[in-house]
Amino acid sequence: MGPKTSSGFYLSRTSAALLALLLAALLLALIVLASLYARTRGAELALPATEDPSCHNLTTPPVTFTSPPDATGRPGIWDNPRLPPDLVPLHYDLELWPRTEPDAGGNYPLSGQVNITISCVHGTDIVLLHSSNLNITLAQLAPLATGLNYKSQQTEGKQWHKLNNAARTYLHEEKVPSHLQDTHASSLYHGQSFNITHLWHTEVHQYLVLELERPLLAGNLYLLQLDYQGFLSVDYSGLFIAEYKDFDIDKVLVASELEPTSARTVYPCFDEPALKATFKTRIVHNSSYVALSNMPAIATSEREDKDGTKWTVTTFNTTLKMSTYITAFVVCDFDYVRTTERGNEIRVWARKEVIKNGFANFSLDIVGPIFSYMEDLFNVTYPLQKTDLVAMPDIGVAAMENWGLITFQETSLMYDPKQKFSNSKALTCLIVAHEIGHQWFGNLVTMKWWNDIWLNEGFASYFEYIGASFIDPKLKLNELFMMHNLVNIFERDSRASARAVSVKEEEINNVDLIEPLFDDFSYNKAAALIRMASTFLTEKLFLKGISSYLKKFSFSNADQDGLWNHLQMKSRMKLNYQSH
Repeated sequence: MGPKTSSGFYLSRTSAALLALLLAALLLALIVLASLYARTRGAELALPATEDPSCHNLTTPPVTFTSPPDATGRPGIWDNPRLPPDLVPLHYDLELWPRTEPDAGGNYPLSGQVNITISCVHGTDIVLLHSSNLNITLAQLAPLATGLNYKSQQTEGKQWHKLNNAARTYLHEEKVPSHLQDTHASSLYHGQSFNITHLWHTEVHQYLVLELERPLLAGNLYLLQLDYQGFLSVDYSGLFIAEYKDFDIDKVLVASELEPTSARTVYPCFDEPALKATFKTRIVHNSSYVALSNMPAIATSEREDKDGTKWTVTTFNTTLKMSTYITAFVVCDFDYVRTTERGNEIRVWARKEVIKNGFANFSLDIVGPIFSYMEDLFNVTYPLQKTDLVAMPDIGVAAMENWGLITFQETSLMYDPKQKFSNSKALTCLIVAHEIGHQWFGNLVTMKWWNDIWLNEGFASYFEYIGASFIDPKLKLNELFMMHNLVNIFERDSRASARAVSVKEEEINNVDLIEPLFDDFSYNKAAALIRMASTFLTEKLFLKGISSYLKKFSFSNADQDGLWNHLQMKSRMKLNYQSH
């Protein structure tokens, strides 16, 4: 068989060489462009414009963000234990989706989405916020409502806003007080998003670092959008899952314990007590469970994941301006008893078996009267519409004062009326009064930094005795305080390890130094100091000073000088009265 006949066209050797060189150049250009595109996608990813359940599916492989090669050794603002003053959070739109079934590795997945409205106070090309043990999968930063100006200045504890016409119209239509103003205003148009050149985590101070291609401008608002994944905790900190029995049936619950620095393990945030903001939360959960948060639920909807499983989405009203550490979340299969006090709803939640046995009734009976008593005592109205108290079996702390969603160990809140000769009734009075006291001292007015945690815990520890003796006059206030407080703290304060109630701010330069401040000196010694001030000024003048302090710093933060200034004014009144 003869050779096949060839067909086509012919090139000289020179033309063929030039063509091969051209093809090689084109191939190299394509490789470079693909590399740049991959890098850009790794650092800047657009969140879905609508609520897409698939973006939370944990089977989606996480996006890997690149950090600069020398990130670990390169000095920068991330070396400071405190956040820089460049950015101020105004509002968080937060979604949490905790799973109550373990994955193949035995972990309980958590996925979330947070959109943070940020005011830029000083121009910066670095966004720094807290995040710990969270894998960021989507990130975008964009101007919010170009032309919307926001100025913040601390003038006697107040912030003032300068807004353009569109923003003023938006806020006016919402018709909410200034401390409730929700300036996230996603309906206002966004400008071009920022290119995030690097996104990485620091271990020492638990920062999420976003390095930008161009700086943010002072006076403008921005929207930081983040999707992330993590796992529920099993050690009763952060957002944790716990097992328990109800009527001898195995159950699980999900709950939060965020004080002092665990909010950053649940959602990326500006996790310092002075950086207060408003929060609008939604929780995705099994339809057989109930979801609770700081504010009342305002809507429920249904979501179907890619496997066809249907979930309930509970959306909560926007909070007051508050710190991150008192945001709270519970997903449970509990029952409750309820009452109202001065128009505010109060519910006590617990295991169904406990509710059926009537063990929650005593707490329900005392919560409302203590709230009203402290309102009258401080002459400052409790600002929330509802308060849930949740009794959880075997949590790590006796109680946590989260605004509108106070959590307790079950033994701290439940009382068995058959225990006639038990001291549990008095202890329940003390613990409940302590947490209610925190609604003013800690939640309404918060210390600026953790070195003054005694402004929270000292006042709550002092007023717990006043609240308990109000409920049960047989509990003599002075005897009760002497027995439970003074005897113990006098002994502790005589040791070489004794310390002042407040420490220098700069000494708290590491996250590990915050937790040890929650000790007898911040609680009992501070309570004794407050009692001494009340005795010196007289209770009447002391309470007037406290009322003035609370009104001055409501929805804001104070240090110990702010407290002493208000008590000093009342002290001068006393001296002037005595001189005449």
